[in-house]
Amino acid sequence: MPEPFGSFGWICRHTVLPQCNLFFAQLYNHDSDLTTLFPSSSLLYSDYNVTSTSVTDDTNVMAARSVAGTGVGASCEIARAGHGSKGDIALMVVSALSLLIAAALAAHATKRRAAVGRVELRTLFVLYGVLCALQLVDMSSVLEQGSTGIIIVSAIHTALFVTFFWLLLANAVIATQVVEDGTPAALVPLSLGAVLFFVPTLYVALSVGFRWNTVFQISSTDPADLKSTALFVLTLLWPALAALIYVALMLYIIVFYLAEVKPAVFLVGAAALFIGAQVIFFLVAQPLCNASNGKLNSAFISTLLDTLAMIALHFAWIAITEEDWAEEGPYDAWA
Repeated sequence: MPEPFGSFGWICRHTVLPQCNLFFAQLYNHDSDLTTLFPSSSLLYSDYNVTSTSVTDDTNVMAARSVAGTGVGASCEIARAGHGSKGDIALMVVSALSLLIAAALAAHATKRRAAVGRVELRTLFVLYGVLCALQLVDMSSVLEQGSTGIIIVSAIHTALFVTFFWLLLANAVIATQVVEDGTPAALVPLSLGAVLFFVPTLYVALSVGFRWNTVFQISSTDPADLKSTALFVLTLLWPALAALIYVALMLYIIVFYLAEVKPAVFLVGAAALFIGAQVIFFLVAQPLCNASNGKLNSAFISTLLDTLAMIALHFAWIAITEEDWAEEGPYDAWA
């Protein structure tokens, strides 16, 4: 039977999203059926014998929590670092590398002072780097599940992820030159929109993790569904919609207004990389985890493809703004 709209049940059994950490915390800290978190069918939890009558004070439950990786009820998880595991080393390495690449992209965008959308694109790259740093902490099986620390980090990560797609869409709007880039007319709406996405999402995420109220409480009748319509819309539907509008609007500008081919190729390449990253992230995690005996999942591949997509976006921007720096070759500027 399909899960109801707004459910993260299947998602958290197959991926390592930071939202899953929030659901884990709510279920663990508020007397839920702990078999949802530590199913006997899981390779990681099969030896802990957690049952529907188990409580959080039980020795076996505390032991299971101590090794829990990111996810909720997955058949295969990467165990938490320091408990017979090094955590998700592959994701740590790729996230650190992606952070450095994001910093390089932001620095290069800063150098091109005459290019359209320089400040706005630099902000996007900086935020992407922050997201890479956060996932190194809350998606790599480093922090203890159910702890205050992982709730706060995961909530901030979730809110910034939602904000990232507002900045992405805003970059496309600014590319239309409806307002002049880099001026208060562009930066004030950009900042205001970022706040309006970040603050409500942060509140929803923290409410799910800490169960501040009943509005964001997981249903006691079907806890395994992990239903949170607000988080589902904000963190899954909104990013997909924003990315789609961004690509459509940028292609319109490039093809019909600028009549350029090269930036369109980079943009389509970026879109293909992004889509490929999502497909791999959601569908390959469990097969790869099983095949590697709990050492790897698809998050590092997805992050690598996302980073390549950001690089492609950067080169699309370079190709679009070549006339703004005609004295330089498009790749000489990297020197």
